[in-house]
Amino acid sequence: MSEEDRRREFRLPKSFRVEIKEFRFPLARQPRFEVLCADISAGGMKLECGQKFEPETKLQVKIFIPSFNKYHPGFFKVFESDAGQFLQAIAEVVRLRDVIPFTRYEMGLRFLDVDHDDWQALRNFISKSA
Repeated sequence: MSEEDRRREFRLPKSFRVEIKEFRFPLARQPRFEVLCADISAGGMKLECGQKFEPETKLQVKIFIPSFNKYHPGFFKVFESDAGQFLQAIAEVVRLRDVIPFTRYEMGLRFLDVDHDDWQALRNFISKSA
């Protein structure tokens, strides 16, 4: 089965700023890395990072999506500014590939825990952007 066949969700090829840190306690002491995603879906995303995270590693991800709140259920979100619009989730590394050995890694992440309204907003955003 090809990688494309295993994907259940449409992947939107857009680049967003993402903050990641290993989901390990104490969480506040884990180093934070700023990266860009290569694509995103309602089920996960692909990104490149200078830090190597092995498969099955859990990460806290914060994805900054301009105008994200307007895709949320509930009209009050429409009037918020673009500042601070992000989706936060817990994700698991499901795929790891060396892009440049010991320097750059491509990772496939699967979302494990996302607020339901945020997940719905992500689905709405992707369907309107596709």
